[in-house]
Amino acid sequence: MQSLKSNALEPTRSEIARLGRGQAVVRLLPVYGLPILTVLLIAFFSFLLPESFPTAINARSILSDKAIIALLSLAAMVPMMAGRIDLTIGFGIVMWHILAISLQVQYDVPWPLACLIVMLCGGVAGLVNGMLVKVAQIDSFIATLGTGTILYALALWHTEGRQVIGTLPQGFVDVNAISVAGIPLPAIYVLVLAIALWIATERMPIGRHLYAIG
Repeated sequence: MQSLKSNALEPTRSEIARLGRGQAVVRLLPVYGLPILTVLLIAFFSFLLPESFPTAINARSILSDKAIIALLSLAAMVPMMAGRIDLTIGFGIVMWHILAISLQVQYDVPWPLACLIVMLCGGVAGLVNGMLVKVAQIDSFIATLGTGTILYALALWHTEGRQVIGTLPQGFVDVNAISVAGIPLPAIYVLVLAIALWIATERMPIGRHLYAIG
């Protein structure tokens, strides 16, 4: 049983052909509404603040600051395609960044190994969620709310409510700080992952299976 049902699936050409022009626009709005709204907001603020908003510096700042949110959104999109909800994405980001920093500044773990450990822990959390939803037949909202709350509690227990402070290796900092051809590296991560997901979901059998049977 699915937790949610999407009404924003892209319509087929035959479906659009049967609709009038106004009906076709209404049908396409749930699919392309957010990109259209984004373009309109960019145009609005560019008109309102022509000297500061439509600048390369501001564009790089937005791309760098919002890349993490975009990555989380792409992660949340995958279970939503199957009609599920994964709340541990929001809860987990607290635990994972605390773990990544703590391993380096408190336990002197090399940053590549720390990142690998964090990714493995994230995979284990995902496996637990999958077992709870698929095997135990617990609704995904309830299951991921429970595991997410546990992750958040573990993070608070480890830090005792305080910030984890220390000097991070330059290589770890560069993963987020450097730019390629003027584009912040996190934005490139988002672009590469978005293209990979598009190919997997739209051009490969696994994507059709994800939409059809979850």
